[in-house]
Amino acid sequence: MKVILLKSVPKLGKTNDVVEVSEGYARNALFAKKLAVPATDQAIADVKRKAQNKIAEKHIQHDLLERAIESLDGRMLVYKVKANEKGSLFKKVSEADISKALLDQQRISVDPSLMKITGGQIKQVGEYEVTVSDDGYASSFKVSVQQ
Repeated sequence: MKVILLKSVPKLGKTNDVVEVSEGYARNALFAKKLAVPATDQAIADVKRKAQNKIAEKHIQHDLLERAIESLDGRMLVYKVKANEKGSLFKKVSEADISKALLDQQRISVDPSLMKITGGQIKQVGEYEVTVSDDGYASSFKVSVQQ
């Protein structure tokens, strides 16, 4: 019997995979625990449509993110922090801090998990480059950390 997995099942498959299992296993284990549904033509079409919608949604998100990052082109995000006379920060600056500053100053929302600060977390006053990447999309912008 062919089934579509609703959740990943070890040694069987991942979410939305169409797999062949015995009828008893499907009925007693997979259907009972709501881990799968029968692989009808309609269900397979729904899975394909959802996958296409997800790809289209990602493309739209990347396009919007690209436009937002391009709006920063030529300008630098300024992040003010407390530091000593030598320029060492009292508190390190992470991707989450930059994401919040980006939202506050430029009204651009970027998930901190998509950001990567060149050279790791910021511990000194200066200029840094931040790269935003997600599934084949990549862009960057500069951040100026000042006292």
